[in-house]
Amino acid sequence: MTRRAVWIGITIGVFFAGIGISFAILSVTYNPSTMKFTNQELFDMMMSQNPKMTAKWLDTTLGSEMRQKPMMSDMSFNVNAPIIIPMIDGYYNGERVFFVHTEVSDKAMAEMMTWMINFPTLHTSELKNIPEDDMSKVYVFTNGIAGSEPYGGGPFMFQIDVFDSIPGQMEYSQFRVPHLVTWNDDSTPRVLTSIEEILEAESNGELTIQKTDNVVNAPMIVWKSGGMEQKASMVQRMFESMPGVDGEITNVDVDNYLVMMKLHAQNSMGMMSQGMMNP
Repeated sequence: MTRRAVWIGITIGVFFAGIGISFAILSVTYNPSTMKFTNQELFDMMMSQNPKMTAKWLDTTLGSEMRQKPMMSDMSFNVNAPIIIPMIDGYYNGERVFFVHTEVSDKAMAEMMTWMINFPTLHTSELKNIPEDDMSKVYVFTNGIAGSEPYGGGPFMFQIDVFDSIPGQMEYSQFRVPHLVTWNDDSTPRVLTSIEEILEAESNGELTIQKTDNVVNAPMIVWKSGGMEQKASMVQRMFESMPGVDGEITNVDVDNYLVMMKLHAQNSMGMMSQGMMNP
């Protein structure tokens, strides 16, 4: 396995929900001015059509000192310590779901998703080695209805993502291929909350769908099944780039978009270090 040594420092000592329990704070630095998207023409088009995203991307939320630092360095952490990860919301079949994204195969997308939630999404090119039959889909909107807080919508600042499956279904996989959804110029955008609505709008000529070459590791944490809210208790394969690391979910705070996990390593390492794929 080819790896490049890229490390992010993590310190322990922040309390969660007023309880004396420490968790890791990851120091994230990157330079958005050097980002390149796999489909640069499409990326430039989306940036030009969305001034809000462009402004936020360039400067609004980043201090000059942070902007001048290179993308992620040192990552090491104690697997016995809890870690809090921001959750992101999306839709499945008209219902709200919550998930995390830990890795993505495209470097620019890793930087973009890191910036989106102010928490590292690792660049792991080996995700592309996962057989397509073992992957699900996530639909990401590139234009249309403006997003909402806490993250401004999906990664392109429009409505939140739509998923094609939930845990417990045969077709569910936490490894997903993003499909970009773009409303056509002569259509009237609206919020779509299910795959059926997206495909119907496509068949009506209202929007186009573009499959990407990327793969994202996006375990679902909270979803509804049979009208009842379900929560994951364990996330296996938390990081494809760190084999044998699972995440035991100890607390979920939907109101504040947070999930607390305790990471477990099969080889019982006390400390683990992350080497990210490909320069």
